[in-house]
Amino acid sequence: MKKKVYLKVWGCQMNVRDSEVVAGLLQQEGYALCDDPSRADAVIVNTCSVRQHAEDKVWSEIGRVCKAARDSKKKKPVIGLIGCMAQNYQQQVFDRCPDVDFAAGPADLAKIPGMLRKILDNRRASEYSDLFGLKIWETDGESRPESIYHTGFYEDKEHAYVVISEGCSNFCSYCIVPYVRGPVRHRRAGDILKEIEAAVKSGIAKVTLLGQNVNSYHSPEPFEDKPVDFVRLLTMVNDLSGLAQMSFITSHPKDTTVKLFKAMAECGKVRKYLHLPVQSGSDRILKAMNRGYTRQWYLDLVREYRKLVPDGLLTTDIIVGFPGETEDDFKDTYSLVKDVGFDSAYIFKYSPRPNTAALQLVDDVAQDEKKRRHQLVLDLQKSISKKKKKR
Repeated sequence: MKKKVYLKVWGCQMNVRDSEVVAGLLQQEGYALCDDPSRADAVIVNTCSVRQHAEDKVWSEIGRVCKAARDSKKKKPVIGLIGCMAQNYQQQVFDRCPDVDFAAGPADLAKIPGMLRKILDNRRASEYSDLFGLKIWETDGESRPESIYHTGFYEDKEHAYVVISEGCSNFCSYCIVPYVRGPVRHRRAGDILKEIEAAVKSGIAKVTLLGQNVNSYHSPEPFEDKPVDFVRLLTMVNDLSGLAQMSFITSHPKDTTVKLFKAMAECGKVRKYLHLPVQSGSDRILKAMNRGYTRQWYLDLVREYRKLVPDGLLTTDIIVGFPGETEDDFKDTYSLVKDVGFDSAYIFKYSPRPNTAALQLVDDVAQDEKKRRHQLVLDLQKSISKKKKKR
């Protein structure tokens, strides 16, 4: 009988696509996917380290799975922890949670079927010998093999996430992504088009291009003897026959251009939607965050976007309570949200993360104050979103 694997994912759309990649690789190796951890031979959790709250959820989930196995007197399933938390903790994963059997970082996804096979083989052997439990970790990968993107597995049979670049080299002072996903690495334009064409042939009608900063995309090789930046890639995907709609996330303001907005307006298949994280409305905090732009730069971008894509949706990310954020800094953020009028916003309370530059700063905004500021911006955005929906 095929061994059953239960996959659980936390975090961003990149993690969702990574889980699909792992699912496709496991199916190629003869494993079956299941939707119930109690029936699984292995439980693999794909993790996020962007906020402490996300990590806490992962440890709790692993604890629940193992407790359920003990309560039902079943053998504990093999537990695999993959993604950003695996890269963040590396070998220390097993000290933090002894129930974990293997760990794999974001650049080591291709190794997961082999790691799982070793663990399962060792379990079978251990039933008749004195072998101790095997622990495996792979967190030293530098890049992914291109083949992992071509298994043909997508959870949604009408929509596909397509990775165009991996990692990030921006080093925003609060962000752990460059440390757990490595520096930015762009896929070849020809490989991206090949993946989308295959997806369309399988019945996929919509795609979303993914990158930590899609606007920085440059193909490492020319396509048809011409260089490919993000705007050209957008137009090339738009021209593919059989594709009904496309979108992209995420755009970094410092690399966003009027050229992109013109392409969005002209490409009929491109969804008129832009996610443009501002993070703060204060120039002082933006500088401390190492964001590379000013409040006015952002407002000018918004003005150009709305002029060139008049019906376009606009969403953002905001962090409140960053180290050193004064009441005046917060008021700058609040007023920016009010002035811009986003369609929606993801609003977060600052959380110190390992390795980041901001970890060296004093986290001097009290939790109660973070909660107050978070609630104020959240209430403001809810009222704006409600009015926009009515219109």
